[in-house]
This record gives sequence, C-alpha cells and structure tokens, in this order.
Amino acid sequence: MTDFYLNDWPMNNVIEYLPHGFCIAWNPQLLAMHVISDLLIAIAYFSIPIGIVYVAKRRPDAELQPIYYLFAAFILACGVTHVMGIFTLWFPLYYTQGIAKIVTALVSVATAIYLLPKLKHIMALPDLGKLTQINSALAAEIESRRQSEASLRQSQELALQAQKTQAAFLANMSHEIRTPMNGILGTLDLLLDTELKPGQLQLAAASKRSAASLLSLLNDILDISKVESGHLTLRNSPLQLADVFADVEAAMAFDANSKNIELRCPAEALPKNTYLGDSVRIRQILLNLVGNAIKFTDVGHVKVTCREVSRATQQAVLEFVVKDTGIGIAPEHQKNLFKRFTQVDNSSTRRAQGSGLGLAIVKELVELMGGQVRLQSEPGCGTEVVFSLCVGLPSECAQTGGERAAQTTAATQTAVTRVEQFRGKILVVEDAAMNQMVVCKVLERHGLVCEVANNGQEAIDLLSREQFDLVLMDGQMPVMDGYEATALIRSGSVPGVNVDIPIVALTAHAMVGEDKKCLAAGMNDYLTKPLDRTRLLEVLSKYLKKTD
Repeated sequence: MTDFYLNDWPMNNVIEYLPHGFCIAWNPQLLAMHVISDLLIAIAYFSIPIGIVYVAKRRPDAELQPIYYLFAAFILACGVTHVMGIFTLWFPLYYTQGIAKIVTALVSVATAIYLLPKLKHIMALPDLGKLTQINSALAAEIESRRQSEASLRQSQELALQAQKTQAAFLANMSHEIRTPMNGILGTLDLLLDTELKPGQLQLAAASKRSAASLLSLLNDILDISKVESGHLTLRNSPLQLADVFADVEAAMAFDANSKNIELRCPAEALPKNTYLGDSVRIRQILLNLVGNAIKFTDVGHVKVTCREVSRATQQAVLEFVVKDTGIGIAPEHQKNLFKRFTQVDNSSTRRAQGSGLGLAIVKELVELMGGQVRLQSEPGCGTEVVFSLCVGLPSECAQTGGERAAQTTAATQTAVTRVEQFRGKILVVEDAAMNQMVVCKVLERHGLVCEVANNGQEAIDLLSREQFDLVLMDGQMPVMDGYEATALIRSGSVPGVNVDIPIVALTAHAMVGEDKKCLAAGMNDYLTKPLDRTRLLEVLSKYLKKTD
C-alpha cells in the first residue's frame, strides 16, 4: 500500500509526504469513521446552498440577498474541505487541500465582514410569532375588506332598486295627478272662454292659478328627479330675452298687483340680440325667483334686470338680477337657502307656503347652464339674487331662423286669440270621462268633429269601420294600451285601418324618455296632460288643414 502511494501518485511531493490515512489505515473502523463522517458532512454542505439560493431568489429583499449568497458560498467551501479530507486519507493532496481551506477562510471572513453591520437590521425584523400575527391580521383585513366590498355591492344594488322604485313611483304619481289636472285646467280654460260675470271670472281665474301652482309643484318634483338621474336635458334654440321677460311679467302680474307691489320686469333695457339657449328653463328660473321675491315682499317693488357681461366667438355670458324690498334673510339662513326641501321658516305659522324645491331647482338649472348663483340679503332691507348663464351666439343664418321662429310663435299666439279653425274628424282614445269631455270640447271649439274610444281595442274597431284624419292616443288604458294599439295600427294587419294615419300621443306620463317611447311605438307626435293649448294648435296645424 505504501509503495502505491509513493510510486504511482505523480503529484504533491509524494516522496516527502505520506497520505493522511497512512497512520490509521491499520484500523479499518477508525478509517471508516473518518470517511463516513466527512462524506455525510460534505453531502449536507453541498445540499444546503441549493436551498439558500432558492430562498434568495424568491425573496425580494435586496438588502439581505448578498448574505444568502455569501452563506451559500461559505457552506459550499466547507463541503469542499471535507471532501479534500477524504482524499487526503489515501492521496497526499495537501497543497490542494490548503488552497480549498484558504478559499473557505476568505469566504468565511467576507461573510463575517458583511454580516456584522447587518445584524442590527436583521435583529429589527419581526420574529416568527410576530410574523404569524401580522399574517393573521392581514388575512383578517382581507376578509374584512371582502365583506365590505360584498356589503357595498349589496348597498349599491339596494340603492339602484330604490332609485328604480322611486322613478316608478314618480312616474305613476305624475300620471295619476296629471290626469285629473288635465280635467281641472281644461274645464277652467273652457269656462274662461265663455262670457262670465266679473265675480265669476275672478273666481275661475283664481282657480286656474291654484291649479297651475299645483302643476308647477309637480313639475318641480319631476325636475329634481331628472337632475338626480342625469336625464335633464337643455334645448338650444333661438330666444329673445324680451319674450322671456314678457312671459314672466304676465305670469307674475296678478300676484304683484294683489299685494300692491311694483313689478318691473324688466327694470332696464334688455339686450336685443338673439341668443341660443333654453328659453323654457330660463323662464322657469325667473318665475321661481320673481315669485319668491313677491311672496316675501309686502311694500315696495321687485325689479328684474339682465345684461350681457362678456362675449366670445360663439358664446356670451348673461347676468340676471332679481332685487326686492322684502323682509330679507338672516345670514345664518342664507347658506341653506338653495338646498332641497329647505325653508327659512319651517313652522306651522310660516307666512308663505311652499315645498322648498324652487330655489334648489334654480341652482341646479343655473349650474347646468354653465352659470353661478349668489345671494345678498339683509333682514329688513330686501334681497338681491344674481345669477349668470352661458348662452350661444347664432350665426347669421341661425339668427334669421330665430326671427322666423319668433314670427311663428307670434302667429300661433294670434291664432289662439282668434280661435283658429280646422277641418277634420278626430278620434280621441282616452279612458277618463273627464278628459274625454275636455279634449273634445277644446277640439270642437276649433271646428273639429270628435269621436271617443275608451281603450286601444275600441280605437282599432272604430278605425276599421270609419275614416278619421287624426288620432289623439292616450298611453295607459285598460284592455289595450296606446302603445300596443299604435303598433297594431302601423303593422297593417287590421283590414280597413289606415296605417299612415297621424297618431299623436296625449299622455299624462311626463317622465324622461316617454316621448321617445311614444315615437318608437309608431306615434307621430307627443303631447302631455294637462293639455297645452298652444302646443295643441302647433300639432293640429302640422297634420290638419285650416278652414278659410
């Protein structure tokens, strides 16, 4: 054995050195103990770095990653030294073993040098118990958020359902209120068209004003609903400020005169330009503000002015001022004045009635039209409300069209005054007896012949037997509603029915989208209850011939 070691191994100065195991080779048990222990240690040292490197790659903590790799290198180097210990039992590779130990020493020193400054950071890391607590807390937080999200989704679904329920309720209440209101206002209009004694005329006019106030309240509620749902749209048509102010003055004159208040609307010259905007909504804003000013003014005046404060290429800014000499408003109440359902005096003995919606709608409409509203008031010294609106500027062609529209409106108003006459036979499809009577009376006043159907099925039967020039179709009716009847008429499946006969909706439904629903069913036009005489004449003029 010694000769093998000394003669056949060509390295490591075998003549000068003996293998490490030469002295213990005589004891096989001792030799086996060294070999097996070094082998097991080496295997362990070689496997541990694999796990360390795997953990290092998985952890994103860049500050600790070098430690992992240094430890892996240190343990690997230690494993090499134990392997060399096995080799030197038979082969005198002492230089090689020394180099392996030097490498191990260097890696060990580098690991120690790098590790010592990091000990403070490592010690600051939470222990396993704290990490477990943190993990449990995070799991609880995730579960809590999941439950919160589920609760939020449920709340959103309930809110959406509540919104749908509210919309359905408002639509139904609108229909149920507008139907009798059509009878009230219609009969009052017919009554006012007759010769009445002064006292009777006063009573009929007062009744109409009260009914109009009730209808205005209903419209305010519907407008709030439209604003909340984002369905309130603005028209952009030519308008003359003089026409708007004339309508406001005419509507508010009685209330002002009854309190001996001077109403100056306008109090100064108005801009004579034609603008593009929603005259109906501007009129609504002014009616709310002027009506409120008159309501809280006992002595003095209410003045309304308007001026153009700026102008760009396609847009102008108008500033309106409504000023009164009324009781004024205390500073602590002014901040809540434009909130919904809020009134300065909510007591049962308050001097003025109201829903608290008017000024809230004013604010919503003004902001929708790109403006702002502000209020200045002092108790006992009156109130001044200033609001601005952004309106469009028409081109020359559009301005000419606006003038034509104004002439058409004036002509229509003249037509109302002289009771314009038409030729034709009208089928009134309506289930409410009062509304049947009112609509027929109005149409007969304009020279038309009327026949009544109580529901859509009766209308189909009459249209198949008789010839009519126009159909006024209610929407909601028993047996067959107006939408189904219209679709059946347009289908051409009923013999004898003129599929092209003009059909005009006359419905108490005034919610957003009702006009589109009627047109989608095949109707040609859309009227709402209570019946607007001016709008009715526009529709009649579109589809019927006038008498000479």
